[in-house]
Amino acid sequence: MNRQSTPQRSIFSASAVLEAIARELTTIKAEDGLTDADIGRILGKSEDQAAKYRTGLAEMGVVAFAAAKREWNGRFTGSLDQLCITSRPGLATLHDRRAQSDVLKAALALSEALEDDDAISAEEVRLCRSDLEKARAAIEAQLAKLKPAA
Repeated sequence: MNRQSTPQRSIFSASAVLEAIARELTTIKAEDGLTDADIGRILGKSEDQAAKYRTGLAEMGVVAFAAAKREWNGRFTGSLDQLCITSRPGLATLHDRRAQSDVLKAALALSEALEDDDAISAEEVRLCRSDLEKARAAIEAQLAKLKPAA
């Protein structure tokens, strides 16, 4: 077993950011059966510009980014969020104990939401959204351990 003096982490670069956005838009397009024109309408951009975002050929402005975040939330920013987490100096992954706590807090919040009527409403999801997003980040950090080292 070789020891490294510094932990392996993702590289935060313009191309990595564009690739993360492109990957998520491509996945959303396929999963939702959208066209580049559909994506463009959501982003307030042309079909050609949406295609450039989806293929990583153009940088997205903050207004289009916010429209995509509003429409698709974590589905849109999941890869970018993960890149930001795993490329952070000194913080290659979430600490395992913190990850466990975050997942369990989300599970408890969902369990409590089920207590009154055996269903989880949109309002109950909104109330525990922060816990759910922390759990998602924790799970993604654990799954990232399965990726081969670059």
